[in-house]
Amino acid sequence: MKSVWALVFFAICAMLVVAFQAIKQERNIRRTRKEIFLNTEDVKIMEEKIVTSRMTLQKLSKELDPLDKQHKQLTKMMDMTIKKTENDEQTLNSCRMKKTDVEQEKSELSSSVDILRTSQNVEMQQMQEEIQRLKQQILGRDSMICTYVDTKQEKGRKLCADIKAASNQ
Repeated sequence: MKSVWALVFFAICAMLVVAFQAIKQERNIRRTRKEIFLNTEDVKIMEEKIVTSRMTLQKLSKELDPLDKQHKQLTKMMDMTIKKTENDEQTLNSCRMKKTDVEQEKSELSSSVDILRTSQNVEMQQMQEEIQRLKQQILGRDSMICTYVDTKQEKGRKLCADIKAASNQ
């Protein structure tokens, strides 16, 4: 009988251990279910946030597309403006060089013209002096002729009168 009592005692102990384990496992299951429920709620909230974020991302993407196009256009315009500016600067530099060359040529031509005018004035003055000298020689010859011309004749008087008038001037 001792052995029966021992067996009953072991059976009751085993039953108590199994009951304790069952209660413990049931508590763990309830706690796990509660955590799963809370985690499911958190997942739903996160999914809603992700969906909202995706929608705002799509909205921003749609708003960004025209801005990207505008950025590309502005970049192209800026590149074209830079190229045009470089081209204009090259043209301006070539024009400045041409202007400098033309001004240099103008100054050379101006100095040449001044030299030619000066030499022309000198030659003109020399020619006038030569003309005056030749006039004086002619008047001198004509006045010598008048000394030999008969002033009683009309042609002689007329010739000598013209010569005297020319010598008075």
